[in-house]
Amino acid sequence: MYNKFLKLAILSLCYMTISQVYALTGDETKPLQIDADNATLDQKNMTTVFTGNVIITRGSIIVHANKGIASQDANKDNIVILYGTPITFSQIQDDKQKITGQCNQFEYNTKTNLAILSGNAKIKKNKDSIISEQITYNTKTQTYSAKGLAANGVNKKQSGRVSVILDQMQNGK
Repeated sequence: MYNKFLKLAILSLCYMTISQVYALTGDETKPLQIDADNATLDQKNMTTVFTGNVIITRGSIIVHANKGIASQDANKDNIVILYGTPITFSQIQDDKQKITGQCNQFEYNTKTNLAILSGNAKIKKNKDSIISEQITYNTKTQTYSAKGLAANGVNKKQSGRVSVILDQMQNGK
């Protein structure tokens, strides 16, 4: 029984990788708390699933999702996938500014260091924002790319555009 709970706790730590995406110094030392209506563990496949009003907190980061899946492969690489309508998150950064965001699916892979926000992805800090169908952030290189969906012929206004808003006034320029 103890072994089962230990494995659940270890797999739950996969969720700590979320805080690496927009980490406030010190957040990584804070305890991780995952609250959900249900949690299941598959020890054989090293997978934990959290469902129903999933709330993840660690330091200044708060994430809300409908479902979360954390898995670990034979090489001890972790993959975290969150689903929501939408997933929302917020965190205070080192400059004391709050970053907020949302998407419908969030995936993080420790092997590739990529965080992928898909489906109506938005990230906002003060008056700066990026809105796109998909935002990919490399936690190692601290670079991002954004892309939209190709036009579907039905709605030309939603032809996969990316919107980046930079408020120069907030930076004193």
